[in-house]
Amino acid sequence: MFTKHIAHLSSRAASRCSSASRRLTSVSSTLSSSSDGALPLAGSRRPQDVSRPSSSSSITSIGNNTKIHNRSFSSMGMMPRRGFPQYTIFGPDSALSIRAVLPQFRRAGTDGVSVERRGKLVFEFVPRNASGAGFAWSEKTLFSLSVEEVGLLLSQLPGNGVELSHSMNYGVGSDDDSSGGVMQQSGDLLEKVLTIEPGDGATLNFKIDYMKNGVGGQSPPQFDHAIPTTPLEVTLQAGEFEVIKSIFQTSIPYILGWNTTMDIASAAAMSKGMSGGGNHY
Repeated sequence: MFTKHIAHLSSRAASRCSSASRRLTSVSSTLSSSSDGALPLAGSRRPQDVSRPSSSSSITSIGNNTKIHNRSFSSMGMMPRRGFPQYTIFGPDSALSIRAVLPQFRRAGTDGVSVERRGKLVFEFVPRNASGAGFAWSEKTLFSLSVEEVGLLLSQLPGNGVELSHSMNYGVGSDDDSSGGVMQQSGDLLEKVLTIEPGDGATLNFKIDYMKNGVGGQSPPQFDHAIPTTPLEVTLQAGEFEVIKSIFQTSIPYILGWNTTMDIASAAAMSKGMSGGGNHY
């Protein structure tokens, strides 16, 4: 009888060891399936059961509802093809805005490209509305800067004053300093003059005016109304001019078309070199 009791205890001990072994195997499997080696909490889902949003998505949680919002241009149906870089400074009586006109390109040979016409930077002087509320953007006066004129402003400002003059042989109001296709009249000398002068406390005064025979405050020829009212003047603080100076410096390669054609030429040279060819000059 004693022998039977010993055999019964041995059987129970073996059963308990087998059960413990199965539990350890289950825990080991759970640890290996977890990405960070931590045991999942009761009622939680394993990481592979949770959908992760892409880098261009955001998550909004309201109560127990979770919504994923895609924020990408592809969700709009197409990528944007045009950009409008612009920097504007608002004064008490006028606003000054600067924007870029990119160069025009043409085909060169069978597979090349070259610059047909350089770009430019354009100053826009905008008067305040007669009511005093807002600005009359439709009555702006433009002054286009060539790349050489941009270089001149960089070299002289803010230490020295600069005056630039454009004869009105283009008309008044487009990107070529025109605003309605009005051409220069015979014997009627009209100039658009941009004056930049240092002011008090490291400020700069930007002024645009129409001048005829040295007299300012003129209106473009063949206009039946006195707009734009000139001169228009905006005072820039030192920090604002630093922003414009940075725009000048970074814009020169773009309005020349230099960076675009250099990128294309570099890619072609790399492709030729990788294919075993060489550059011969």
